[in-house]
Amino acid sequence: MRTRFFVLAFFCVISVMGYSQNNDVFVRKEENPELKITIDAYFGISLMTTYSGFIRYGFIQIKSTGETQITYLTQSQFMQMVTGQEKSKANPERINFLEQKEIMWQTFENLWKLRYSEYPYEGPQSTEKGWAGRDFAPSVAQWNFLKQHYGYSNFNQFLHGDDMWRLVKDSQDPNWQRQYSSLR
Repeated sequence: MRTRFFVLAFFCVISVMGYSQNNDVFVRKEENPELKITIDAYFGISLMTTYSGFIRYGFIQIKSTGETQITYLTQSQFMQMVTGQEKSKANPERINFLEQKEIMWQTFENLWKLRYSEYPYEGPQSTEKGWAGRDFAPSVAQWNFLKQHYGYSNFNQFLHGDDMWRLVKDSQDPNWQRQYSSLR
């Protein structure tokens, strides 16, 4: 009986020692920041047209693992969130970003001009001219400009964060519009 007890005790001690050598087994996430996954939240836009407009609006979450999740928003939802009327993970303090960044909400309505040389549909705006170098897309020089200054390189891409706010604000400036239009 005594031998059986010692054998059992021996295996218990060996087991505990084996686990204690592998420190990762008992490390909690809270005690090891390398194991934490963080999520950054942003507002974003894409020049990919949708059934409801020329701009695709979104809420983008980027995990520290590199995984990106996009939640599409209507223009109304987007505006309510960026102006702080509706709480969002990208705007938990309910800041009016349009006011803070000195952007008129109508500027978003004119972003179609980045992609089109003319208003693409029949209607009251059909005589308006866009800034794009080609009928349905920016010229190669314009794409290079968008990529160099804003990190934007294709219609499907969601421009977000500081790059998005800078592009929207810059596009309000008539001098910027002339410069962009001249890139052929």
